[in-house]
Amino acid sequence: MNPVEVDQLTRAFGGLLAVNGVSFHVRPGTVLGLLGRNGAGKSTLLKLLVGHLQPTSGRLTVLGNPRPHHDPSRWLRLGYVSQAKHLPDWMTGEECLALAGSFRPHWDRPHVASLVQRLGVPVGQKVGSLSRGHYTRLQVCIALGHHPELILLDEPTSGLDPAARQELLAILIEEIARSGAAVVLSSHLVEDVERLADAIAVMEGGRLIDWGPSEEVLASLGQRAWPAPECLPSD
Repeated sequence: MNPVEVDQLTRAFGGLLAVNGVSFHVRPGTVLGLLGRNGAGKSTLLKLLVGHLQPTSGRLTVLGNPRPHHDPSRWLRLGYVSQAKHLPDWMTGEECLALAGSFRPHWDRPHVASLVQRLGVPVGQKVGSLSRGHYTRLQVCIALGHHPELILLDEPTSGLDPAARQELLAILIEEIARSGAAVVLSSHLVEDVERLADAIAVMEGGRLIDWGPSEEVLASLGQRAWPAPECLPSD
């Protein structure tokens, strides 16, 4: 069974279709790059996969569960990096890591400590005082700390300078290769997706306008009237 199966998935907010009839799947051990402009629906789609939102219509199955929003145990098998800030501001990074590890039986403390060091996360600081880049890196440590089967990454390099972005991508590539997890990576940067993804799904206006092997989709993108990759704004 594929870790992610999506069939004609729709999510409406009033009269707005943020996700409109989207269908795709993610095979075990592969990386799907979710590429699109601001407002394309990428973040909403990831929130549906992680169970933070319920579909308006259509079907999705995440790690074998057709109703991920009703399954608290998904956090034992799933890692998620969100654009939104949801960690308690009053906790230190170290306290957040301890809290996350307390309800994940496969939490790997030595591995987390290694990630913290390599990513340069100032875990002694209060979460509310962290820069956006350090906050994202802390989320990455939490997301990868229990060796999840599925990793969902929503713009993980957002807020990082070019050098830090390349460093984080290198670590993600290494971690993904080591873990064998399935991954969905949302980004507005073609370069980031190109480095990581086996397949690419392109969203525009809530719809999936292209999906397939990375090389084929990238070749197709080159023929579209898109902005230069570095100019694509994020959700």
